[in-house]
Amino acid sequence: MIAARSHTRRALLALTLFPTLSALADWPQWRGPTRGGVSTDTTPIADHFASDDPQPLWTSDFIPSDHYGGHGSPIVAGERVFLSVVWHDRVPSEQREIDTEVMQQVNYRGTSPELTTKLEEARLNLSPRLRGAKLDAWIDEWVKTNMSEKDQLALGSWAASRFRAGATAFPLDELAKVAKRQDKPFANADALRAWMAEENLSEKLQEKLLSAIPNTIKVAKDTLVCLDLATGKELWKFEAEGKPTGRKSSSTAAVIDGRVYAVGSTHLYAVNAETGELLWKTPLPGNGPAASPLVVDDTVYVAAGVAMAFDAATGTQRWKQDSARGDTASPQWWQPESGDPVLLFTGSKDIYGLQPSTGKVLWQMPGGGQSTPVTSADWMVLYSSSGELGLAACRHQPDKAPEVAWSDFWVARRYSGSPIIHDGCVYLTCGNKHQCLDLATGTLHWSETVNSTITSPILADGKLLVFENNGSHLRIIQADPAGYQQIARLKVSGMGCTSPALSNGRLIVRQKEALACFDLRPQP
Repeated sequence: MIAARSHTRRALLALTLFPTLSALADWPQWRGPTRGGVSTDTTPIADHFASDDPQPLWTSDFIPSDHYGGHGSPIVAGERVFLSVVWHDRVPSEQREIDTEVMQQVNYRGTSPELTTKLEEARLNLSPRLRGAKLDAWIDEWVKTNMSEKDQLALGSWAASRFRAGATAFPLDELAKVAKRQDKPFANADALRAWMAEENLSEKLQEKLLSAIPNTIKVAKDTLVCLDLATGKELWKFEAEGKPTGRKSSSTAAVIDGRVYAVGSTHLYAVNAETGELLWKTPLPGNGPAASPLVVDDTVYVAAGVAMAFDAATGTQRWKQDSARGDTASPQWWQPESGDPVLLFTGSKDIYGLQPSTGKVLWQMPGGGQSTPVTSADWMVLYSSSGELGLAACRHQPDKAPEVAWSDFWVARRYSGSPIIHDGCVYLTCGNKHQCLDLATGTLHWSETVNSTITSPILADGKLLVFENNGSHLRIIQADPAGYQQIARLKVSGMGCTSPALSNGRLIVRQKEALACFDLRPQP
């Protein structure tokens, strides 16, 4: 058992990409070498910075993001930076398509029938004399009175924008008809016009759609980019035919034993890390998962709508578990102090414990969502959108689901960021909070209100590195239960849905149109 566990740990940490290079400073997969946000890099992080607007050491050539390249995070191995991207482009076409970008331009959000009715009645009955500060006060009161706390966070600003637009806002019942045709191309502009007339859309909305829908369609390639860590120069780029999936495709690659494993829009790929040569590919179900692959020993685990496992050397499918469904949260490995390892698979509502060799469901419990759980010995900590749990610490139990030791739920707009376990404490920097709690008891050491959502933090040199304000800034915090201490706040112009990578004190940040490298090391 000890030898097997040691071998598993070696695989998880991905100790070497190339035999001659130390990998202690690598960040070889989603959430780093331990898959828990904790860096093994011993390079110090500075306590003081000359400027809060530092210049990057380098910025890469153009790399798209969001609707055209998703939100996958960079990884680092063997002095190389890797990024998996479903790289979208537009080409001229007779077809016309209503996509997510078009729906954003017409300001549509799906809501419950009850809320839709309330919103439209209030909007249409608004007095045109209600303006400025009086209108703002009326909107604030309406939102507080008519929307749940969760809806206020998710939809409050959108509702306010519709009230401010007043009679000029497009009716929600018409927009709902448009939403049903999203991602279903029309043969040409005439077919689009015929459909709009058939649906009896208002002339104003028809004009808006005709101007918003381009005379191009999206195409996509599953892409892996490899950059030199020292310079940011491209070393190679791997491309394969893919399909447009928009920003949903946001998977982070993994590097181990000289291979890069990446999930694209249609396939799982294994690519030579030195040359970019394709080693194998295998088709995946679904439409471009956001979840990132996990490689342990000789197996690649993937959340592609369902839990799946593949041979790391050949790409041959080993098993598929149809009852464990999900493609957003990434699979996690849990090796309790006693007992066999468990593959953790997170669905939208529940979290599953699977037998790694067969995919057999060992247990199932509430705790689903978008966040990746973290583990340490007999502890599993998760951050769930489930009202039953929220942030929860669970203790391993042989042959049954873990026992929830404590949990804390609060209403937040997002439940996407993943926690960190360090020195008997749990750190979470999501849900617009920065928190430190005792792992065993859940006792709150400190909590600060900070605009941090989706992104997951890094722990290095006793410090927490976390994006805030949609990634525009990096906040550096002392990881100390004694009190909340901000060390620095640096402008890095990152993206709020991605997480950075760290290697030898250099922070790799995904920006809107590039990767950038920032030096966090103490300066002479």
